[in-house]
Amino acid sequence: MKRWLSLWREDERGVSAVEFALLLPVLLTILLGSVTVFDLFRTAQSAEKGTFTVGDMLSRQTSISNSTLNSMLTLLNQTVSHDGTTSLRASSISNNAGTLVLNWSHTVGVPASSLEPIDYAIVPQIASGDSVILTETFIPHEAMVASFGLEEVTFSNKAVHRPRFVSRIAYQ
Repeated sequence: MKRWLSLWREDERGVSAVEFALLLPVLLTILLGSVTVFDLFRTAQSAEKGTFTVGDMLSRQTSISNSTLNSMLTLLNQTVSHDGTTSLRASSISNNAGTLVLNWSHTVGVPASSLEPIDYAIVPQIASGDSVILTETFIPHEAMVASFGLEEVTFSNKAVHRPRFVSRIAYQ
């Protein structure tokens, strides 16, 4: 028995395999977690830039129609990677004697009833009689590795732009 114990203590064959087997789950978790976080960060940045671009393009219009919003949603779908149905809501908000008034609000992609109410707190101070276009996008994204508690994330971005060529953009 004493001889067997001395051989067991001195024999180091397989030690690296055991260390590798113990560290492999930790290393894979770190690798997959960092890839997932990078993918979510990249998609979030792309969604934010897409929202700003759509809002900027809408602010250059003199009137907006449902076909305009559908083409903006198509642009958003082609520029931002997504998993599911994206939606876009454009709203015209004006300042009427110190009170923010919703002139019109239209949604494409999903029914407007499934979205949260408009948050007027994000609208910057605007001059009386002036208006802004609030562009909101809702982009679902599924994480590459869904075991980190981030199975599905919906990127919800907002951009506020002042109309460029008219005081208030009409909806037709």
